[in-house]
Amino acid sequence: MTARIRLGACRGRPVALWAVLALLTGTAVASLWFAPPPTSDQWVTWAVMAGGGLAVSCGMVTPRRPAAPVSRLLAVSAVMLLSAPLLLGAGVRDIALGLAVLASTAVVPLAALRVVEARPVTRMLRWADGCLLVTGAGCAVAAAQGAQAPLVAAGLASGVAMCAGTWVLFEVTLGDDRRRVLWLVLGAAAATLGGMVYFAAQNSLPMSSVDNVVGEGLLSLFFPVAITVAIVAPRRVDVRVVIRGATVLIVMLALSAAVYEGFAALWEMVVGSRPGKGVPALLAAVIASGYRPVQQWVEASMDEMLFGRSADPVETLTRLGTDLTAGAPPPDWLHTLRSTLGVPGIALRQDGVTIATAGTKDGAYTTVTALQAGREHVGDLVVCLPPGHLRLPRAAAAVVELVAVPLAQALHAARLSEQLRASRGRVVTALEEERRRMRRDLHDGLGPTLTGIAYNVDAAVNLIGTDPDAAARTLRGLRADVGDAITEIRRIVYGLRPRALDEFGLVDAVRQRVTQLRLADGRPLDITLHAPDRLPQLPAAVEVAAYRVAVEAVTNIARHSAGATARLTLTLSDDAMLRVTIADTGRCTEPWTFGVGIQSMHERVEQIGGTLTIQATPQGATVTADLPLVLPA
Repeated sequence: MTARIRLGACRGRPVALWAVLALLTGTAVASLWFAPPPTSDQWVTWAVMAGGGLAVSCGMVTPRRPAAPVSRLLAVSAVMLLSAPLLLGAGVRDIALGLAVLASTAVVPLAALRVVEARPVTRMLRWADGCLLVTGAGCAVAAAQGAQAPLVAAGLASGVAMCAGTWVLFEVTLGDDRRRVLWLVLGAAAATLGGMVYFAAQNSLPMSSVDNVVGEGLLSLFFPVAITVAIVAPRRVDVRVVIRGATVLIVMLALSAAVYEGFAALWEMVVGSRPGKGVPALLAAVIASGYRPVQQWVEASMDEMLFGRSADPVETLTRLGTDLTAGAPPPDWLHTLRSTLGVPGIALRQDGVTIATAGTKDGAYTTVTALQAGREHVGDLVVCLPPGHLRLPRAAAAVVELVAVPLAQALHAARLSEQLRASRGRVVTALEEERRRMRRDLHDGLGPTLTGIAYNVDAAVNLIGTDPDAAARTLRGLRADVGDAITEIRRIVYGLRPRALDEFGLVDAVRQRVTQLRLADGRPLDITLHAPDRLPQLPAAVEVAAYRVAVEAVTNIARHSAGATARLTLTLSDDAMLRVTIADTGRCTEPWTFGVGIQSMHERVEQIGGTLTIQATPQGATVTADLPLVLPA
């Protein structure tokens, strides 16, 4: 019940606020309609227009942040401005003017500096807030007393404090919060540019006092719109692209006009008259020839300011090398690359699955770089292009090409480490299964047999004195039980290590086993075996692994090959490695699938620290096992 009451209260507050602001706006507009202000007080019309814009902004922001300071400050500034015509009608002009000036120079800037929901607490921001309050109060007092010079000075100080606070807020924020700050910058820039155009129009066109006030009121709406968009939909449009495009356009127009007017002024000083008809055309051609290089330089400068500095190959490789040496995870690699490339986002894909990301890739163009470790494709590096770009800048593309190789090696090493971890897990599982099988064989097979032998021995002892014939029969049965126990022991032992290895050695044991194999159609499989004349004393685990791999591989060839010949080679490498190579010289009729046999080969080889490679193509298959002769302790 309490939760429902609180929820209802939260929903009710915006509705009540909207009603109060709507009523106040309607009253202010009605007062202007029925009692137009005198010519000297036309600023009231501006106050109502600005207050109405702030009221709309407050109505849109409050549902998103009902208890945030920005919502309260927007409401207070709207009330202060919309109250101006009512106070003016009540005869308190100084108070009305002071409140209007205070709202525009202090309250609205304070609201703008709180568009960031979790605003960082810094000393500079507190200083900016204090300066805005002091300068705003100074502006209000100067305006109420009609002191023009103090009003201008306090207004400039308020603007400087607002710029400083915005700059600090930009520096201490990231992501969407920084986008919100940039919307404020865009609103201020649009208002400034619009003010310049409006000032030029004032000096060129006949405008009445009402036209001037209406124009100023329209200019004042840029800031409420910027605040609203910054809070409600900061990602609807990438403000950085808008700022970049507008700034580049303004700078290039200003530079072109400055070059033209500067050359014309210099021509007039030297010649004594303005340039003739041919000179402007020639000058325009010169400006056009240099326009594109200068524009690229301006765009690069704006990209560095908005999206990060240009990529430095040496720094990128150094920082990435530090991360890789320290064993940092893939997300740290991408964070380093993104910060040095100056791109919005970057991702790492492996087998079509994104395994790490840094930044955002919200609907932007991307470029994909394949990561190759030797001939193996180990992943893809997906780089989100900067806004306004259809391909990576040249410096960033060079950096991506340089880091692709070490990044691929690191990714390949990470994959091998994961495969090793999984292999060790399979080895442990296989060992446990082998122990479980031995325990079951000993308990269920050999255990009852030995127990029966013990009971039969006791029975024979008891029968020797009373019934020798029965004792003899019991002993003969005991002999049969002992034979069964010996057979069971041999079965268990041969399951652990093939008997032929101890009787014939590795080469002859393999030869004896594989020469018995036949193809699916009954033909014998012709095996060519190449081995050293004499093998050194091999560790028992290496002998078993080599035997099992050779027999299993040749068995697979007999099952799947269309040919009748195969080649088995045993070679020694510097007395440190035994290589077992089984090559199918025929054509594979069926693809090799990862089943129990192949898994068993992998486990036996990896258990002793070796490597197993299987290459199966329609033209044949080759199995290569590298087995170390010195096993780790």
